Order: sequence, then structure tokens, then C-alpha cells
Amino acid sequence: MTDRADRQRLLAKVPMFGKLDGQELDGLLQAARNRHVSAGQELFHKGDSGSQVFVILSGRLKVMTTSSDGDDIVFGLMDPGEVFGELGLLLEEGTRTATIAAVDDCELLALDRRDFLPFLRSHPDAAIKLLEALAERLRRISEFVEDTLFLNLPSRLAKKLVALSQSYGREATGGVRIDLYVSQAELGDMVGTTRESINKLVRRWAREGLLSMEQGYITIHRPREIQALAGMLNH
Repeated sequence: MTDRADRQRLLAKVPMFGKLDGQELDGLLQAARNRHVSAGQELFHKGDSGSQVFVILSGRLKVMTTSSDGDDIVFGLMDPGEVFGELGLLLEEGTRTATIAAVDDCELLALDRRDFLPFLRSHPDAAIKLLEALAERLRRISEFVEDTLFLNLPSRLAKKLVALSQSYGREATGGVRIDLYVSQAELGDMVGTTRESINKLVRRWAREGLLSMEQGYITIHRPREIQALAGMLNH
């Protein structure tokens, strides 16, 4: 568990709270409650009632929904500094619009509606940042839907690998290593397909030397070819 000074420093790095002074940050911390979520645990489920907004202090969570067939669909990942859960607060019915689950152990700050809405009213800059975050989340979901409808599986997977390498990649021997543990089932959830289809495609790309996957970590050996498969290179 991070101490109070660490939590204040982390909170100050959140874009929504970046313009607050120390006294205002301390006031938020006094109103907030700490929440620990273990890896694999759901914080809340789509359709649950909600009266809190959360700030990620450490760890990573995923945003997902479940199809009528019981298949998970992952819309995106969230890292330290991100704020989520606000849509459930702002909607009159106060219900969660997606399921949030921890990828690894997470430390969160939880702010109740009665504290968060007055804060937004008195800090318009923070409200604007909130709108920007909501717009970005909506853009990601719209892009996911379009990709699922219009791109074939190799293009969808390649595009997701490029995005993951941009967020979590580092230069390594033989290419770019994605420093994020992700199983083939989770990759399937991210691009709207099955683990079996991912396994078949990853094995093919590994034989062709495009990438390798060891113990859940992917190294892209030929990034430009992956970008080309994703349709990201100008011809």
C-alpha cells in the first residue's frame, strides 16, 4: 500500500487533477477510500449499480463486456493515472456500462458521487479533462467495432500488436518486446476471436519469423511487416 505522500504525488500526475494545489489534492485524498483488487478479480460487472469513480494508483485493469454466448470482449487496458467509472456516475440510472477486471494486483482510490460531482462543478478544467477521457474511450470502442466489422483477423491482430508495442514495447535483441503478459485467450478477447484462431495465426507468424511468443510475452521481429499487415504503411 502506498503512503499518503506517494498517493498525493500519483494523484498530481493524473491529467484531471494536474492543476490542483497540495491542499486541494489532500482534500481529495481525505474524501477518497483505498481499494485493493487482486489479479483476475472483477471490480464491478456491466449492469451493476455504481456510485464511485476510481483512480488507478498501481496495476493494470481491462475494460470488457460479455456476449450473449458468454464470450468476453476486451475493449482496452487501463494503466496507473487513468480515471474510470465516471460514466456510471453521470448517467441518471447509475449503472455500469462495462465490466472492469484486474489484470494484475491493483491499488485504487475510490471517490463517491457526493464528493466527485461537487469537485467537478468547482473545477471546470478537471471537468474538461473528464470529457476528453470519455471521448477517447468512446473513440477506442468505435474503432474496435469498425475493426471487427471491416478488417480480417490478421489485420485486426496486427493492429492490436502495433498498439500494444506502442504502449508497452521496448527495444530488445531481435526486435521489439511487448512488456505485458498476455495469453492467447486474452489476445482473442482483444480482437474478437477465439484462442484457437489466435494460436493458429501466431504459430504461422512465428514460422515466418514475424514474431515469437514465449511464456505470454511477445517479441515482434519484423515490425514493418506487422504494420503493413495492419494497413498502417503508406503504399
